[in-house]
Amino acid sequence: MKQVFLILISTSLLIACASKKESSTNQGETVEVVNTENDDYEFKNVSTSDSLFASIERSPCFGQCPVYSMQIYNSGWVNYKGKNFVQRTGEFTLQLSSSQMLAFVNKAKAIQYLEMDDSYDNPSVTDVASATTSIVLNGTRKKVYRRFGFPKELIEFEQLFDDLLNSDQWKEVINEKDKKF
Repeated sequence: MKQVFLILISTSLLIACASKKESSTNQGETVEVVNTENDDYEFKNVSTSDSLFASIERSPCFGQCPVYSMQIYNSGWVNYKGKNFVQRTGEFTLQLSSSQMLAFVNKAKAIQYLEMDDSYDNPSVTDVASATTSIVLNGTRKKVYRRFGFPKELIEFEQLFDDLLNSDQWKEVINEKDKKF
């Protein structure tokens, strides 16, 4: 009986160690966009270790305010989803250079982004679009929601995201389920 018990424990430990080893090898994968035969682009081997560097989400208003979200990852990959009143609607990706990434860091430091309030709003004010931005500096993630009564420097930071929208390097993301046969 003791031998059966020892065999069960040993087997359990071996299985546990093997599954940990398998998951650790998956962490080294990288984000890769592959150009297919039809000149479509799709994600392959998306990394779980590529963490979010900066982001923006713009909300709708009663008028024609641009509505989109953009996430920039430490690798420089940018994911963009355009919804309304933007040049590109749908999902797109872009690769930033290190100097473009550094521009976000420099602007955030210059405007003292980490010292800003977490929220700038007035619930009495209506029909004003909002924007939520975030960035990670020195290992600290800061997120700022702004709708009303915010410092003008925040707009300068948001402009860095808006400027990326004008790039001609965007590649549309084609989801397998959206392809037509």
